[in-house]
Amino acid sequence: MESLFKNLTKQVTCSICLDIYTKPKTIACLHTFCCECLEKHALVSQRQGKFRCPDCQTEVGLPEGNRFDNLPTSFLHNSLLSLLAVRQSGNGSQISCGICKKNSAEISYCFNCEKLMCSDCVNAHELFQVAAFEGHKVTQVKQFQVQDYEALLKRRSFCSQQYHEREVNRFFCLECQTCVCQICINTDHKNHDVDPLEKAADAKRANIMAGVELLKQKRNVYTDLMREVEDTTSKLEANSTKAIGEVSQAANQMIAKIREREWEAITELRNTGVTRTEKLDCVNKQTQSSIKQIDQAVEFANNLVQRSASLDILQSNKNLEQRFENLNKTAVPALPVGPFVKFVSTIAPESLSLGFVATSEIDVHRSTVQGITENLQAGLAAEFLVCPKISKEELTGGTQRKLHVEVLVEPAEQEGSLIICEKEDGNFQVKFVPKVPGTYNITVKINGDKLPNSPFTVQVKKRQLEIVGELDLKGEMPQDPTGIAVNSNGLIAVVDHKGHCVLIYDKEGKFVRKLGCYGQNPGQFKGPNGITYLNDDEILVADELNHCIQQFNVHTGNFVKSFGKKGTGESEFQNPESVCVDDEGRAVVADHANDRIQVLTKDGKPVFKFGDTGAEKLGNPTGCIYHKNMFIVSDFLNNSLKVFDSSGTFLYKIGKEGKADGQFRGPWGLGVEKYGNRQNLLVCDSNNGRIQQFTVEGCFTGKTVTGLQDPMNIATTPDGRILVSDIQTQKIYVLK
Repeated sequence: MESLFKNLTKQVTCSICLDIYTKPKTIACLHTFCCECLEKHALVSQRQGKFRCPDCQTEVGLPEGNRFDNLPTSFLHNSLLSLLAVRQSGNGSQISCGICKKNSAEISYCFNCEKLMCSDCVNAHELFQVAAFEGHKVTQVKQFQVQDYEALLKRRSFCSQQYHEREVNRFFCLECQTCVCQICINTDHKNHDVDPLEKAADAKRANIMAGVELLKQKRNVYTDLMREVEDTTSKLEANSTKAIGEVSQAANQMIAKIREREWEAITELRNTGVTRTEKLDCVNKQTQSSIKQIDQAVEFANNLVQRSASLDILQSNKNLEQRFENLNKTAVPALPVGPFVKFVSTIAPESLSLGFVATSEIDVHRSTVQGITENLQAGLAAEFLVCPKISKEELTGGTQRKLHVEVLVEPAEQEGSLIICEKEDGNFQVKFVPKVPGTYNITVKINGDKLPNSPFTVQVKKRQLEIVGELDLKGEMPQDPTGIAVNSNGLIAVVDHKGHCVLIYDKEGKFVRKLGCYGQNPGQFKGPNGITYLNDDEILVADELNHCIQQFNVHTGNFVKSFGKKGTGESEFQNPESVCVDDEGRAVVADHANDRIQVLTKDGKPVFKFGDTGAEKLGNPTGCIYHKNMFIVSDFLNNSLKVFDSSGTFLYKIGKEGKADGQFRGPWGLGVEKYGNRQNLLVCDSNNGRIQQFTVEGCFTGKTVTGLQDPMNIATTPDGRILVSDIQTQKIYVLK
């Protein structure tokens, strides 16, 4: 009661006009306002016949005919207004006498008659004390104690029926659901079922408190949601801050041109945070409003039960039950967004892209890796699919999916050409080439989160090169095929050593034309061997027994030029076995009998030579290619490959004499398989009758599993076929 007194003025103050209630009216959400204030607010703010409560923002319908007088009167607040008036009379304010209706500052209260009386009525009351009012307690309001006010607040009500005004309502008509006096029972409510007022009120009290308990449980749900919203907001802010830091870190790697991208990424992150925070704030406000509505209903019900007369309880019960039902039916809003936000870096200096803001949380436990086979071979592309799954919370959020898949293959130095591309179905295709046989560990991350089964292990076997048939040539056939070259259009050039010519075939193997004939003049051959395409239109041929290099146009068949002659000096050759071209278009000649490699301009002028001196001196080099700024040479007599840098400085040796894997007996032609993302070094191990595969670094990775007789030269086609000439069988085989 003391807490009520402290806040009594607040309890009876209208939140619209901020003054004491005048004709207090209660709306559906159980908030109370002055009738006139409520009418003005509702009519100004209403939309389509509904307005919002100024306190809790509950949407409320306008009363029928806009008759706000017909809204429920707040009997509780009327009682509180009376109580306030009584308290204020103790400070000199005048209030109305309950008997003569005269306003007076000298007011007393009879606890038995339950009437406020002016001094004149008190005197009259005392005159009849012996006859009618013996034992009645009469106290001046100025002398009221706390318990006196409580008795005043719960004083009995009198019947509102005409001629019954002096009769106390002692009963409740169950049929009419109204409070009645004894006269009413004998007249208007005759034969109606009635209960004593206190009995009926006790039953309603129990129902009200049961409703209060349900609302308290609902309030706990909202409280938990608020905590979840606060926790989510906190995590969202933390993740946003972390992601912004990651943006800045990535930006530092590309400072020169990345500031604009950095700002775009940060802006997107902040906008994402603002957008999500707004959604969370909206839920928070809804939750706070619901809690406020529940608190209001609970407070109203508690005040009604604890401090109101039975009449007030019964008259307010219907509205209270309806409000409880509405509040309990209100759906608790779902959490609209999760806290997940992070910056996923996909930095690639050539693209100047920092990455993107990922707002879809990946369910790594449901994401899978599919398609890894057991038959993985060194030097061949391995493929698999990464199938991301979005978390259930994000599926209904309407967020555009942004994903970044990272794949780490270890040992990293043994992996080449990793390619990741997104497919139309949302999965990601991953391709990589394991360089060498052995065990590989593959770790997969999606938006920075590692899949639970990562890293997973795969076994890579040695490559098994198989002969799938002979090259199907149509038309003129070579007598003794040695050198082979293929341009980017698939045009095949075959050197016929014994036929002293070059035969040109299209990619289907159909004969196109013949270049050269036997002789010692320019444009004539004598035992040609090696060949290479200078470009798609012209070839260079190592004319072994004429000791020169000759150039032809493959489309016209015309001789272009030749350079070199027999000798040991610069631009002179002794039995040149092969020729290739470096990145600058210079001719690189394996000068067989001079035990050296010569590099010459397009016109045959000497640039430099190497391999004829030092500890790793060459012995009858038979093949040479240029790859990744390195010269790789077949050292026939030393049964090995030797690798030199672009200036001709020796780097390292591959293999030694023998029949085991990685060993040689008379290595001859060689080439790099450049199909797809393959970068395999293929070597004709002539006297061992096989093709061996190595990494450019010299690690053995595979070989032919079907026998060859004496493989001499090798080339690859744009469609991935490997062509090998065998001088023993005088055939060209196709490998895969």
